[in-house]
Amino acid sequence: METDRPSHTSTFSERLFYQLDRLPLSLLLLLSLAGYTLLVFWFPLTPYHKLVPLSDIRSFTPSLGEGFVYGCFISLLYALFWLAYRRVRRSSRPPGLLKILGIATLFALPLLLTYPVNANDIYRYVIRGRIFSIYGESPFSVAPNAFPNDPFLPLAGEWAGVTSPYGPLWEITASLLTNLSGDNLLLGLLFFKGLALLAFMGSAVLLWSTVRFAASGAAETHDAASRAANTILWAWNPALLLTFVTNAHNDALMIFWLLLGFVVIRRGHLQAGFLLMFLGPLTKPIGVLALPLFFLRIWHDIATIKLRLRFLLVTFAGGLILLTLSFLPFGSPLELAQRLLHEAAAGGGFSLAVLLILMAQKLNLPFSVTLAAQIALLLFGLFVLWLLWKTWRGRSPVRGTADIFYGYLLQALNFRIWYAAWPFPWLILDAGEHPQAWRTAYRLHYGLWFLLTTQLSVLIYAQVRIFLLGGDQLQAHLLGVLFTFGAPFLLARYSKKSGF
Repeated sequence: METDRPSHTSTFSERLFYQLDRLPLSLLLLLSLAGYTLLVFWFPLTPYHKLVPLSDIRSFTPSLGEGFVYGCFISLLYALFWLAYRRVRRSSRPPGLLKILGIATLFALPLLLTYPVNANDIYRYVIRGRIFSIYGESPFSVAPNAFPNDPFLPLAGEWAGVTSPYGPLWEITASLLTNLSGDNLLLGLLFFKGLALLAFMGSAVLLWSTVRFAASGAAETHDAASRAANTILWAWNPALLLTFVTNAHNDALMIFWLLLGFVVIRRGHLQAGFLLMFLGPLTKPIGVLALPLFFLRIWHDIATIKLRLRFLLVTFAGGLILLTLSFLPFGSPLELAQRLLHEAAAGGGFSLAVLLILMAQKLNLPFSVTLAAQIALLLFGLFVLWLLWKTWRGRSPVRGTADIFYGYLLQALNFRIWYAAWPFPWLILDAGEHPQAWRTAYRLHYGLWFLLTTQLSVLIYAQVRIFLLGGDQLQAHLLGVLFTFGAPFLLARYSKKSGF
């Protein structure tokens, strides 16, 4: 259905939206491709990839005006994406999976040669991968600075003395890629970008396939346009393309394993599907948050005690085998556990908890980082118990997974912009299961806006803080948290009500 033609009493914004909403899909895609191509020239990888110290968005857009241009540019890419999504959703001949993936690949190709301006973790992937592939040591017990003659050590920056916070499956993967790339840093970076792109595309395929195997009859009768549109929310999303291709975050692989396991579970292979989901936290430990919800729901739905015990035995034994085999090259998992406990209780940045700490310091209140971490962990634990109870009572683990990831973001001492991707595929799946529910659609709209506000938030902590707030950390955190977490609530309500 086309957007209703505005009347003579319509506002300027309504008339403008009507005209934009009528733009051909091909034009929207060409403009998007031009935008992604421009990023290669704006933030080129090749001439800067060995530069020390590492660059970031502040380096490439050093002034307030340049930061403003960057923010407008990202917003424009997002607007083109959203208009393309709307065109597909209303189309009588929507694109098939191969076309969706082909277009997403065209968008991604320039990003392979774009510098990771908003996160340089990819350099740590290379450096820590070399600890095992080149030096034969465990990245869980040995930090990069143990090898002072390594040519890439200066690129480790502040993380030179820190061991790996990732899962053993990721470190095995990283060691394989760095073994292939050797001392060719650019090749190593491209390998990790390519892996993230493959995982990202694999997740798009899985999201496409879940409509056919969804639990509810309503989702099974989704028309082709809705199926394509829901897949496009992932595959053509600028925030996700920047996160998983430009920055090459290993979250893409974690999400892929969780989705793959979910799809296999939906096809009736409960044990195999759950064990595939277990590969998610073996890639990045945060993925473990989804497992209790799916385990509890499967356990509840199994008809007999005998089958329940079989499921418990197979998944426990299989998980133990996977854990043992993945840590076999590195030794005990206790070193990783200690590293994660230290990270969860120390440091902090860009989060609600840090905002509260800064406000307490301003008021001379005794509110330390340790106390904040303890309170946050207690509240999160209570929230998890509530989610488990709701799941046992029949609530979808898909919705629960989106909630548990978002709940973690709210209480974490450290928040990074790529964390916003964790709940998003589950919001898409939830919308597929309940396409007519207003609350479900609102949650999806929030997730979409949240991805955008997180991408734009880097400007608040960089250019806005420096040039407009006089470097004040409290004011920057207050503005950043309100904008990143709070603005999507209002924007989602407006966009849902207006039909945008």
